[in-house]
Formats: sequence, C-alpha cells, structure tokens
Amino acid sequence: MTRLLRSFSFRLALTYAGLFCLSVGLIMGVGYWLRVVVPMDATHRMVESDSDQLRKLYAARGVEALTIALDRRAQHSDGPKAFHALLSADGKVLTTNLPSWPARPSGHLSLIEADTFVEGAEIDHNALVKDQILPGGVRLMVGRDVEDVTSEAQVLRTAAVWILGVTLLLGLVGGWLMSLAIGSRIEAVTLTARRVMAGDLTRRVRVLGTNDDFDRLGEALNLMLSRIETLFQAVQRVSDNAAHELRTPLARLIGRLETLEQAAGTDMTMRLAASDAIVEANRLQQILSALMRISRLENGRHPLELQRTDVVQLLEDLAEFYQPEAERLGIELVISARRPLVADLDLDLVFQALSNLLDNALKHAGAGHRIEISATRRAAGLDLSVRDDGPGIASDETAQVTEQFYRGKGSDGVPGDGLGLSMVAAIAHAHGASLQFSDARPGLRVTLAIPEHRLGQASPYP
Repeated sequence: MTRLLRSFSFRLALTYAGLFCLSVGLIMGVGYWLRVVVPMDATHRMVESDSDQLRKLYAARGVEALTIALDRRAQHSDGPKAFHALLSADGKVLTTNLPSWPARPSGHLSLIEADTFVEGAEIDHNALVKDQILPGGVRLMVGRDVEDVTSEAQVLRTAAVWILGVTLLLGLVGGWLMSLAIGSRIEAVTLTARRVMAGDLTRRVRVLGTNDDFDRLGEALNLMLSRIETLFQAVQRVSDNAAHELRTPLARLIGRLETLEQAAGTDMTMRLAASDAIVEANRLQQILSALMRISRLENGRHPLELQRTDVVQLLEDLAEFYQPEAERLGIELVISARRPLVADLDLDLVFQALSNLLDNALKHAGAGHRIEISATRRAAGLDLSVRDDGPGIASDETAQVTEQFYRGKGSDGVPGDGLGLSMVAAIAHAHGASLQFSDARPGLRVTLAIPEHRLGQASPYP
C-alpha cells in the first residue's frame, strides 16, 4: 500500500478523482440551492405572510372570523397546499386539517408530518408550520406543504452520497490500474538502468511497439545506451591496447636495467642507480597490472571462480601470512570467527581484498595497537571485517578513499599507490557486495558485506 501511495500515477488519478468530486459537489450544491433552498425560502416567506394576515384578522374580528378564514384558506388557497390548526385556550380543537401536531408550541417555523388519507390510500405530506399563541391563549398553527421540496432534498442528498462514493471508488480502482500499467513500464526502465549501472551495457529498454510516450522514451534511451556502449568499448580497446603495448616495453626495460646493473661491476653508483630504476619499473608494472585487473572487475570481464570456502581457515591463512610483519611492527593481530562457517566465494579475490585491508591497517595502526580480523554470518549475509584501533579516517573521506590513486590526509610518508581500496571496492562489486567504513571508536572498521543470495546454498549459520 505504501508503494502504491508513492506512485505518481496513483496520486495523479486520486487528484483527478478529487477534482471531479469537487466539481460534482459544486454542481450538486448549485442544484440543491435552486431546487431546495430557494423553494424552501419562498415557502417560508409565504407561511410568515399567511401567519401575519391571520393574526391581524383575529385581532380585528375574533376567533369565529379566524375559523372561517382558515377553512376557506384550506379549500381555496393559491400555491402549495395549506395546513392549519386552531385550538382554544382550553385545548379544544376549533378547526384543523392537520392529522397531528406537537403538544407544545415551538414558537418558530418547524416541519411536521401532515399525511392525508384518500379512499384508504395514504398521501405523504410535510408541512412547514408557524406555531404561535395568540392573545387570549388561542393557539394558531399555519403551514404550507413542502413535500416536493423535502423529497427533492432527500433525493439530492442520496444521489450526492452515491455519486461521490462511486467516483472515489472508481478513482481508487482506476488509479490502481493506472499505477500498475505505468509502474510496469517505469519498472522496466529502472531495471534496465540498474543492470547498466551494474556493468551490463548490452541491456536495453523493452519497447512494445505501441508508439506511445513510453516507447518513444525507450527508443531514445536505447539509442543513448548504444552510443554509450560504443564509446565505452572504444575506450576499453584503447585502454587494453595501451596496457598491452606498455607491458612489453616495460618488461624489456626491466631486462635491460638488470643487464646494466650486472655490467656496472664494482661501480656502486651505477649499480644503485640501475637498482632504483628497476624498482620503479617494477612498481610501474604492478600499477599497470592492478589498473587492468580493477577495470576487468568493474566491467564484469573477470568471471568469478566460486568455490566452497572455509571462511575461518581463510582468516587463519591471512593472519599467518601477515603475522611476521605484525610482530615486526609491534601490532597485535587477532581473529574473531568460529566454525562452522563456509560460503561460496572466489577465494583468490576475497583473500586479496582482505590482504589489502589488513595491509592498510598495518601501515596506519602503528606500534602497540591491535588489529582484529572477523567474520560474522547474519541473516542478511556474511560480513568480513578488518578493525584497528589506530587514528582512523575522517568521515568526509569515506566516499573518496576507494577512488583510484586517492591518498588520505594522514597518508604522507606511508608507502602505497592509492590502489589498494580501489581493488577492494572492485572485488566487492564483482561479488555483489558492499564496502562499508565505520568508526570503531577508536580506529576504523572496514567491512566487506556479502549479501545472502550471493553466498550459495551451503553456508550454515554458526
């Protein structure tokens, strides 16, 4: 229901239904005023006029003349049927054509039932009656028939309820159907956009061939996606060709530098220069390989080699590999995980991602600090984390640290190329996972959160 209320098409249909109800309400209001209010006001004035004239007649000529006038009025009145009742001070009925009346006078205009019977058939009447006490205690009730007006009012009120109710119902049903129809077309565009953002540039918006607005939008988007795919492929070809062409010269350069280093003999200056050049060339070669691998991971060109993985064993191997470096730096390295904990993962890629995270933690934590590698299985999936109690990073840097070649504010003097977290982010993307940075208070926790549906079917909870 919440999703339906958020639908623009549903809200638009409700708006139109509301405007239609308002229009119908205004039209029926005008009709009610013309068919009910105006006739009722006219009858009101007629009853007041009759009452004033009869009161003056009573004051001038007495009760007998009033009785005769009332009987004549009932038989020969103009306009709506005339009703009356005249009671003496002791309650005796002097003349009437009303079947009943209130026990006590109301002192103002009121509606009372004045049904009559003709040949055994009941004829409904409603009388608008002015009830008053005349001098001497005589009670006079004078009225006019308003049955047509009250019936019209009842019909209009009933019609208004039904029309407005049916309009709202049709508006809700129409809005729901419109939301389904439009929502399915929008959902198709959204799904295509998400697939394209995930790296599948071959996806296209489905066009139904109806030549409506959505089809024209889909055709425009498909043309745009085709152009983007063409340009992206061109960039990829240039990048791949450039990387391929650079690898051979770099390998040759390293070989010649090694030859130069050997040929330098006892010339230490030449040997040191050649050795430094070899180190830089190797570093350049590693950066080039890392960039190519990140590109393949981000673009979905690196197929995952999933295998059943003992996650705890993976963490133990990682800790064993980095334990000597941790001891050299005076950092405590611990594991927080318990068996059984298995999942279907690309072992090499996940090991590399955790290695990069652990390597960063070792570089920034400093002596006397503690690093924890943990694995936690939750209903939502698997969390692989590296936590340190070092200086951490500023909250405004978390969105930038995964950018290629980005180095944080506290990275001066720390070795690295700014590609480690970019590689981790690319590996997370390939696994459909998210890379999360959180304040460990103190320090930093980096979590590779792999969703449940990407872990396979054989990952039991611990």
